[in-house]
Amino acid sequence: MISPAVTAIVIAILAALAFGGGFALSDWRMASQIQRLNTNNAMLSAANDKCATDIQSVRMALETLTVAAAKREKDAIKAMRSAATAAATHTGNAKKIRSLPPVAAAAPGKQCEVISMEQIQYVQSRHRHDLSH
Repeated sequence: MISPAVTAIVIAILAALAFGGGFALSDWRMASQIQRLNTNNAMLSAANDKCATDIQSVRMALETLTVAAAKREKDAIKAMRSAATAAATHTGNAKKIRSLPPVAAAAPGKQCEVISMEQIQYVQSRHRHDLSH
């Protein structure tokens, strides 16, 4: 039979081995977890850097779009002013044409000549208008 002292020593040795094995296993698990966390941290840092770059690109694009929109707005205002002037000119021409007497009131045999002259004057005014723009 084994004496109680030897049994106590064997139990103490087994307990020490179990305790030491637990520490070794715990350290191994912690090292594995730290390595996994470092890998995750590296991937997240890279994603964060890319995100920061993308945000900067979007900001620059928005600034460019804002400048372009302001320029288009100024150009549109100029075009509207020009269109208003052209519309006033065309309205004046239309009133003038409506105030002319009908061609039938012209002397017989002169109606074609009157219409031809009106057409020539109209084409000449259109050419002047096109050249001024």
